[in-house]
Amino acid sequence: MFQLIDRQTIRRPELRKGRLSDPDLLSKTQELFDKAAKPSEKSALSRLFSQVLHDIRMGGAWKRTDEGRLKQTEAMICKYLPGSPCNDVSVLDIGGSDGITTVELVAALEKYLGCRVKAYLSDLNLWLERYTLGPLAEYRAVNGEPVMARFRCVGLRLVEQRRGGQIGRDFLSRWYLRLGVLRRRLRLNQRIALVNPAVLIASNIVLHELNCLDFDHSLAGRFSVIRASNVLNLGYFRPEQIAHAVENLHAYLKNGGCLVVSRNADAEGTEIENGSVWLKEPDYMRRVDDFGSGSEVRGIVDSCRLSNGVR
Repeated sequence: MFQLIDRQTIRRPELRKGRLSDPDLLSKTQELFDKAAKPSEKSALSRLFSQVLHDIRMGGAWKRTDEGRLKQTEAMICKYLPGSPCNDVSVLDIGGSDGITTVELVAALEKYLGCRVKAYLSDLNLWLERYTLGPLAEYRAVNGEPVMARFRCVGLRLVEQRRGGQIGRDFLSRWYLRLGVLRRRLRLNQRIALVNPAVLIASNIVLHELNCLDFDHSLAGRFSVIRASNVLNLGYFRPEQIAHAVENLHAYLKNGGCLVVSRNADAEGTEIENGSVWLKEPDYMRRVDDFGSGSEVRGIVDSCRLSNGVR
């Protein structure tokens, strides 16, 4: 059981230890962002949104993100961006969380190229549904997965860790989820966007719900660049699942397109990016560079033999 984070807690990060974010603050932050007149106010509210999202876990994965986390991937993409016509550069950001790093990637590419870039922000979960009964609120993913419950200022995290996690559901969460009669009385009363308000005002970023293990025919052959940061790793997927996801990403890339896979790691209190870069060949991904200690899945990607056709 955890006390939910309130506005005072967010202003004082030292109070956050052992607490959960209040998902209702996401909606409040969006409202304040829409009303803010100064760019500095909008920027502060955008950062606040990412902070609130930091402690939410869905589909077994954290929704953690922050400004400036993926600068190394941006530099590598600019370095290996294929020679596409300037008006034909498109990006697919896999597992982009709230999308603030997608905004930064688009800005970096537009500065580098001197032209407009279109991006697809894809994530398994872009919305959170709020169900209520009196003072009880339960937050669920669109697919019905229970994410969090709160009773007044007390909250429970309901979702389990994904593969490789050390912590599953605690006994209070398991007890709550067995309250079937009570939970069936809950009624949907709000849909909360998990997308940063700075993304929602960007006309060249498209929101796209996507499971990287499911092939989406509408995306075949569309992208110059695909970035998969903090998503395609062995903590979330088995090796055969990663190979299957790479097969899908290969099909989404244009010929010669660039794939960057990375994972952030903590090194003495500082985050570093470990990743690798591949270019699309007709039947495989050709690795051209590593940064940090390289991607932990590079051996899997290197060994994949793929079809260039639409499946």
